[in-house]
Amino acid sequence: MKNPKRKFYVYVDESGQDTKGKFFIVAVLILKNQNLISKKLKQIEVESQKENIKWSKSHPKFRKQYIGRLIGLNLFQKSIYFSILYSSKDFLKFTAQTTGQAILCRTENITDYKATVYIDGFNKAELEKTRKELKNLNIKYKKLRGVKKDENNIFIRLVDSICGLVRQVEKGDEWAEKILKKLKDNQIIKEV
Repeated sequence: MKNPKRKFYVYVDESGQDTKGKFFIVAVLILKNQNLISKKLKQIEVESQKENIKWSKSHPKFRKQYIGRLIGLNLFQKSIYFSILYSSKDFLKFTAQTTGQAILCRTENITDYKATVYIDGFNKAELEKTRKELKNLNIKYKKLRGVKKDENNIFIRLVDSICGLVRQVEKGDEWAEKILKKLKDNQIIKEV
């Protein structure tokens, strides 16, 4: 009997178009078990009072509580990736490449997998260009979809928060630097 393909669910968000190419951040979340993690994330959002709100619209106190609760969770080990592009406006290609690199990193030594990829705010044309980039990287995906209302997706809100955190690090925020270091040390987040 043939082993079933391993399924991965990939959520992607980006930030920095407003910097006009100074820097651009892409965050990627890769999961095997959405249901268990969805329940835990919902609990974290409720406890931190950051429910259904994008990073930029939430109060700094609630941001800190939300991100701080991720640090000790084994559920997220080797699940979150990010990359920063400097001095370029090739956002679309960079988003696709970061997504592909994160999938390759997460599926290292796994040959029989399929990924379902959700990218915040991408339209059909952007998804088609992303599809081509992922094929060039030999990424095995089942579906590639855009997410229209990011506030409605708990996983997109998480990668939005990671983009926000990394952006604060880029601005020299000491608290954000410490939290990002802890997340890296605990193997929850990795720069690709």
